[in-house]
Amino acid sequence: MKGIIYTRVSSGEQVEGTSLEFQEEVCKKYCQEKGIEVVSVFREEGESAKDLSLNNRKVFLDALEYCRKNKGNVEAFIVLRLNRFARNTEDHFAVRKILIDYGTTLHSVTEPIDSSPTGKFFETIIAGASEYENAIRKRQCTDGMMTQINRGIYPWKAPTGYRCLHSKKHGEKKTRPDPPDEQSFPIIQKALKEFSKGIYSQKELTGKLDEWGLARIRGKETSMQFVDKMLSKHLKFYTGIIVNPWTQEERRGLHKPMISEEEMGKITYFKSGGKLKLKRHRFNPDFALRRTILCGECGHTLTGSYSRGNGGKYANYHCYNKECSMYGKSLPKKDIEADFIKHLRTITPKNEFLELFKETALDFWQEKGQAYQTETARIQKAINLLEKKRKRLYEMREDGSYTKEEFFTRKAEVDNEIVAEQISLNESKIDQLDIEGALNYAMHFIDDLGRQWFDMPDKIKPRFQKLVFPEGVSYKKNVGFGTARLGLVYSINATFDGKKSSLVARRGIEPLLPG
Repeated sequence: MKGIIYTRVSSGEQVEGTSLEFQEEVCKKYCQEKGIEVVSVFREEGESAKDLSLNNRKVFLDALEYCRKNKGNVEAFIVLRLNRFARNTEDHFAVRKILIDYGTTLHSVTEPIDSSPTGKFFETIIAGASEYENAIRKRQCTDGMMTQINRGIYPWKAPTGYRCLHSKKHGEKKTRPDPPDEQSFPIIQKALKEFSKGIYSQKELTGKLDEWGLARIRGKETSMQFVDKMLSKHLKFYTGIIVNPWTQEERRGLHKPMISEEEMGKITYFKSGGKLKLKRHRFNPDFALRRTILCGECGHTLTGSYSRGNGGKYANYHCYNKECSMYGKSLPKKDIEADFIKHLRTITPKNEFLELFKETALDFWQEKGQAYQTETARIQKAINLLEKKRKRLYEMREDGSYTKEEFFTRKAEVDNEIVAEQISLNESKIDQLDIEGALNYAMHFIDDLGRQWFDMPDKIKPRFQKLVFPEGVSYKKNVGFGTARLGLVYSINATFDGKKSSLVARRGIEPLLPG
């Protein structure tokens, strides 16, 4: 019996590892045990499981074509698992039928499938489970990484300076922080500390790193791009901070930091040409409005503190500008925050504005933002053309333009292309965005700003306040809040005249869209 092996990985990183080699090795061992002579191996390298267009599944199509051209001579199509070439039941059995027509039997090395009733039952379950597995894998992966971040463990490969534990390679979960690499850690640390003193430019630091031995350790010269990432992308990690990419929240990591937060601020300062302020303020959840509310007399931001009296401890906001007439005078927290909630309600968008805003956004999305639907339409068009081509083949067979052998050869080629495109179509629908649902949620969020601010977690409040009042808002005792520049949505609402045209972006300032 002769057979072919088909292997596939879903990312470029896996190609560099052992995944393809491991699949091929296990499949060949299976063939040896079963007495199957391997006549060819087809390797699909580094394509995403969600990017299964015809061009990206060329090797898969080549494997089907090989079976067709060698019909009757290739009796086995061997894969490590069924999900190597199809992610749902419909696609699986479409490919299965094609192979059967070529006299080829599908073999899964790790799954119990055969022509018996029990084997067919298991095959159906496994094929259906692949689609379910694909749907939950991303969610499970994200949840797992979120858990690790919350525990202070960086779930990805640590930057240069730390030693990788290779937990995934050993089939384990990452449960410990990345330890310092004995050789590169002190070099990167020295570079960061020197840059924080303003001694070297970024270009000079690139050369210094190699002088200190980094090139010898890494096996290649240090580039400007490497140093740029070190001073920006990886800077917070080197400071001992892990940033959650989904929420932008920061966590103190369990790994050993190279530099202090003060040094991180200086690095940011020098890298930006000295244009950033170095002063850092810690967030105090008891005074969420601190640095959002400005003193109505001098314009400085207010700070907050507690004072003690006969009744206990009292929370107050106050101006810290010693030259201001309000310096040392307390503004009760409960009064300011109650007034702030009332003020938010005065700028909450009207229902007419929200409805028209939703309609305008939907129109804009339908006009320029439907990347997924465009891709789906493109694939469907390709399928329609292939269907017409197949119909034309039947007509050419009937009028004698094709012999029987030529007809079946061309038909098989077209059938294979249709199956590959159908897989692309099914998978292109996985992540389409429910824009209307997203807008409904957004409208619900902004239709009562005062209540939303009161209910939201304290840590999110400063970001919310920045969104509504980008430059802050002044407050004067016994007078209330003054006029302030509002965020884009709220400023449009303030000048809204009831016409849809006022919500349309002007020519030349349209936001960028994917693709």
